[in-house]
Amino acid sequence: MNASSSRRLLFRLLNTAFPSLRSASTMSGNVTSVPAAVGPTYATLFGPVFWGFCVALILCGVSALQGWLYFTRYNDKLGVRMVATMMLVLDFLSMALISQSMYYYMLPYFGSFAPLNHVTKELVIECLISAVITFTSQMFFVYQLYMVNSPERGILPTVMKALVVVFGTVGLAGAIGCVAMMFIVPQQIFMNRNHTFAVLAGIAKGFGAGADIIATIAMCMFLHSADTGIKRTSSMLKSLMHLIINRGILVTAAQILLLITFFATSNHLYWLAVHINTTKLYVNTFFGMLNARTALQDRYGTSQRMSLSGDRGESTVNSHRLAAAKAKMASLATGGREKIGDLDAQEYSMGKIRVTTSSTVAEI
Repeated sequence: MNASSSRRLLFRLLNTAFPSLRSASTMSGNVTSVPAAVGPTYATLFGPVFWGFCVALILCGVSALQGWLYFTRYNDKLGVRMVATMMLVLDFLSMALISQSMYYYMLPYFGSFAPLNHVTKELVIECLISAVITFTSQMFFVYQLYMVNSPERGILPTVMKALVVVFGTVGLAGAIGCVAMMFIVPQQIFMNRNHTFAVLAGIAKGFGAGADIIATIAMCMFLHSADTGIKRTSSMLKSLMHLIINRGILVTAAQILLLITFFATSNHLYWLAVHINTTKLYVNTFFGMLNARTALQDRYGTSQRMSLSGDRGESTVNSHRLAAAKAKMASLATGGREKIGDLDAQEYSMGKIRVTTSSTVAEI
């Protein structure tokens, strides 16, 4: 008797002695027809976070390039350079903490949802850093609004600046509250989300988006009111407004998308993928606006000098001189002359845009 015949005989004997084995083998053929368990799989849950992490790595590299370009091209006042250094260091630290958290959630317990039962301390610290970066970027924008010093009289400019500060501060408070809740109830962040944590997160992202919207509108209004009618200056102001609007749209869209994914897809981690990239967008737009001065200088002539001196005294609007300069320009245009050199070398200030006979000094 060969081996195959022996195996068949043994199988018949087992079926005769243990009929339950036959029914079990029959049921095994229908296992594929049983529906899968309800809920996201490991890949669908962590897949978006992984791709968001890849995008964050790219944006972190862009931040490093932007920082290198800034520190090698500009010699701004010490305060501005210190803020830029802080933003860059915090961005790198945030990326390191995100990388450690990604390793913990995806590799040692691969295929298991158990790590989601609590949030890591690294991710908690990263959320605090994210709040600091967002608030710093918004307050630097307020500083720019203060330096622009719109020639419009009245309470509106002051109110808009105050609203940006209030909205940004409330957003920071909400973010700090989120961090506190992550320390207090780390097991109720990803799974069985804590209600207080959700409310604080909504406040942080909602008011953060509001601060960005108001700041963008205010800056565009201030720059538009500083238009003198000089062709080169008007073109430069339009370029600045396009840059500011693009920045505002980008960071506001990120905040709103984070808000939507956080509440609309609470059973997934889409919001986490958006969160780890929102910080990078703030850092990139921060350095992008600082480095845009080179592009504006190349576009509007080599005689331009662009700097961030931070001396508000040089940018205070003198309404009488500004009106006189505009009147003289109007008379020149009426006489068919558009030569700025006929302004008798008079220099006047319009927020951070100073127009002289020899050059245009634009301070963002």
